[in-house]
Amino acid sequence: MVVRLASRDDDGACTDLWTAAVAARDGADESEAVRARARGKFAAERVALVVAEDRSEADDVGALVGFALVTAPGTGSPEDPADAAYLSLLAVAPGAQGHGAGRSLLRAAVAEAARAGHDRCLLHALDDNEPALRLYRSAGFRAVGPTFPHALNGRATRAWIAGARRLDDAATPAPVTVAGRPPAPAPGPAPKPGPAPAPGSAGGPATAASPTGTTAAAAPTSPAAPAAGTAGASGS
Repeated sequence: MVVRLASRDDDGACTDLWTAAVAARDGADESEAVRARARGKFAAERVALVVAEDRSEADDVGALVGFALVTAPGTGSPEDPADAAYLSLLAVAPGAQGHGAGRSLLRAAVAEAARAGHDRCLLHALDDNEPALRLYRSAGFRAVGPTFPHALNGRATRAWIAGARRLDDAATPAPVTVAGRPPAPAPGPAPKPGPAPAPGSAGGPATAASPTGTTAAAAPTSPAAPAAGTAGASGS
């Protein structure tokens, strides 16, 4: 598997993957409302889009198996902290889960946010997406603020935040290599909180293969970390 920086040319395939992953997570048919919401997120001011492909570094192309989209602070909800990049969508295809794609994508996305000068990353996750929540906790994310209803399905959703480690942080376990980039560190512990998001915010990442409500699978960094790839679709 190779994780690489993506371009606008990849938006369509990522939108399709997201729509399929959310349907698989929720045990429902693919939804045009989910697809339209994802398109809106891809149109927002972008920090980075990273994708995972099923190929070796020697190959030029491979099958898309996951992605993570990071957008600018303020693109999730007006109540989100002004300094936090927004991990808007994170998804792993159902057939590709369990191999570390979600973990690698989460680490790469947070590292790209740090490269862009953002000290914190924020995501929105469904309260009942326990596989994704375990992944986020293990990667240093913590819940902040009260729950609010998801904009499409009404399920309880909460904001999660973590610090984005700078590239010169030497105490980084299991670095992730993004094609064309030096090894990327894992997310660091969240700094002391700023203002907590208020109820009713509608933003948030969504994870596809085993959706978590907002953000997809992340890479565990703590001793009690869950198995890689346990969350398929996360975001709001």
